[in-house]
Amino acid sequence: MMFEHNELIMKPNLLFFCRHCLTILISGLLISACKEEDKMQYFTIDQDASAMEWKGFLKDDSGNNGTVKLIGKLSANDKGEITGGEIKLPLATLVNINLPTDALKEQLIHHLQSTDFFNMSMYPEIGFKINSMSPNENQPGAYLATGELTMLGKTNPVSFPVTVNNVGNKLEIIGKTTIDRTLWGMDYATDENAPDGMYIKPGIDVQLKLIAVRN
Repeated sequence: MMFEHNELIMKPNLLFFCRHCLTILISGLLISACKEEDKMQYFTIDQDASAMEWKGFLKDDSGNNGTVKLIGKLSANDKGEITGGEIKLPLATLVNINLPTDALKEQLIHHLQSTDFFNMSMYPEIGFKINSMSPNENQPGAYLATGELTMLGKTNPVSFPVTVNNVGNKLEIIGKTTIDRTLWGMDYATDENAPDGMYIKPGIDVQLKLIAVRN
């Protein structure tokens, strides 16, 4: 009977001890997470100083080029190394810079914003989510940016090299790559058998210059 009595006493005490340990563990994890969060830095993209240049090519390698604005936010650790971010490219800010007249520029931009290309009325933005920035140990400031690019409601993985400069409260990111538009279902004028002026190469050259200011 004494053994059973002691066992009944020990069970509640053991349960209390386990609950107490669990509470301490959860509290420690929360405190650790808060400390890590405190070390994070957040940056807002300066849309007046940031843009992505684009260029599309005809069969003879001539083509058109222009820019589109960049907006969004980035996160970085206490060393200023980028850990993530969300970048948006509003298609309403798309402009052409090479055609000789405003009328021709406007005509091209309206076509690019139409259902033949970016379908701006349904998909007003292109989105890029940064998942990782892998440093190039042989070249200071050089990284491989890896993330997810969303156009026309479809998302594909994209990786490209960038250079990151951390100056005071600003981050400057410069990078370039080529995007195959057909991977997002943008198939307009991709028939290689079409006449020269009616074929547009699938690859779009893009070069971004992004300035982000610490919040």
